[in-house]
Amino acid sequence: MPFPRVLAHRTRGRINRTTLRFAGRLAFADLEHVGRSSGTVRHTPLRAFRAGDKVVIGINFGRESDWLKNIQAAGRCRMRLGGERLELGAPTIVPVEEGVRGMPWLFGAALKYVVRTTECVELPVLGSRPANGPPGP
Repeated sequence: MPFPRVLAHRTRGRINRTTLRFAGRLAFADLEHVGRSSGTVRHTPLRAFRAGDKVVIGINFGRESDWLKNIQAAGRCRMRLGGERLELGAPTIVPVEEGVRGMPWLFGAALKYVVRTTECVELPVLGSRPANGPPGP
């Protein structure tokens, strides 16, 4: 069972802005996506892992997460992960057992057995370039 939605609403704002400072380190990523209704560019901090030609993210707050709905609607997004800025394609939702294959075992085990995430998102890497400086929220 993913984290409760009420917890997702509480992590917005100050916590997200603070967490974005870690983007590029410790598997923290800055997911840049565009709001479905507003058209506003949004930045969401997440744990993401690159596995070859794709990026894998656990869906900790379920399919109702705004970031997930936004990238599904747009069919693409950007991400700063490690020392790279990635252009990512349309998301595919996969069972957690499949998604954790692209993660270090400790993070995969935490998703499955501690957080009890049931699904992950895989995003194909369409392009990559070096990341320059901090993200702009």
